[in-house]
Amino acid sequence: MKVAIVGGGIVGLFTAYFLKKEGVEVTIFEKADLGSYSIHAAGLIEPYRFDKINSTNMIIKMLKYSLRGATYIRNVNKFWLKELLRNLNKNPPEDAWKTMREMAEFSLKAYKEMAEERNDFDYKDDGLYEVYLNEEDLEKGLEEEKKSPFNPKFEKVDFEGFAGAIFFPELSRISTEKFIDRMRNELKGVKIVNKDIQNLGELKDFDEIVLASGVWTTKFISNLPVTAFKGYGYRVKGIPKYNKPLVLVDDGIAISPFEDYIKITGGFDADSSYDSSRAQLVLDKSSRIVDISYIYEMNMGFRPCSPDGFPIIGKSGNVTVATGACRLGWSYAPAMGKYTTDLVLGRLKDLGYISRYVKF
Repeated sequence: MKVAIVGGGIVGLFTAYFLKKEGVEVTIFEKADLGSYSIHAAGLIEPYRFDKINSTNMIIKMLKYSLRGATYIRNVNKFWLKELLRNLNKNPPEDAWKTMREMAEFSLKAYKEMAEERNDFDYKDDGLYEVYLNEEDLEKGLEEEKKSPFNPKFEKVDFEGFAGAIFFPELSRISTEKFIDRMRNELKGVKIVNKDIQNLGELKDFDEIVLASGVWTTKFISNLPVTAFKGYGYRVKGIPKYNKPLVLVDDGIAISPFEDYIKITGGFDADSSYDSSRAQLVLDKSSRIVDISYIYEMNMGFRPCSPDGFPIIGKSGNVTVATGACRLGWSYAPAMGKYTTDLVLGRLKDLGYISRYVKF
């Protein structure tokens, strides 16, 4: 079997990883470098911090972010907006949450097992602090976690300089840059073609096609309700005030200190342009946490968001789609790659609710 994977981001790489293990002949088509639009992420493996986008609470949260300058709305996919409004405050079936819980467990375990084989990507399972500026928002956050379909372990903790934090002891983190290097080594023997595929007709010589092309999947499936939320990630040298992985909830900023650099990420802009002028805001908002002395690099990425934040994974004919998951692409990527592999090989027919948009 010959399989073409369009997209060399983290989901495409994990799909290739699992297909290779099955002895499948895989070719990855990527228009830039492998992982180019994925490495901006913080590398927080946090599948339990799921945001259900099609809710009034999330819209209010986005408006608050907008007032604080943490987000900016420039454009959205019209099919995405239509589906979001049509399904506003609707809850998915329990089977969907069951699948998501299984995906969360699989992904957390996958990173841990790969690190046990060889920890060349700075894997750390030291949990995550969700930090709040005021007590009222902290209490609301705690109430939301109590209602979470994932039933995560968490605790309220003191955090100097803030109202407090929610600590998630089960969550882990990695260096996205180093993990992409690890995947390059894992995928030796997989053919990688530096090409921007324009239409599926270019892939007629392949038995199966996987579209793991993030927001650009809409180039092939025009009515797919996926929109871009742009984010920015910096690798910097400096001194962190707290040597802990944390998320500044009020500003949407994630900070992950490693031995050789600090990763700072932020931004949740509804914007599909390549304009990176707002990236500086991420550094400005993190300045009270990190004393930055040098900037190694800045990367930008486009989170592919479905109307409700769930992944979109399904198969139609010989084409399998794997996108969505919004800001949790890294958190669910191992499971998305595994389920995509099972669909390609015919072990799965569909994933129910998560496959509902793959009809073309």
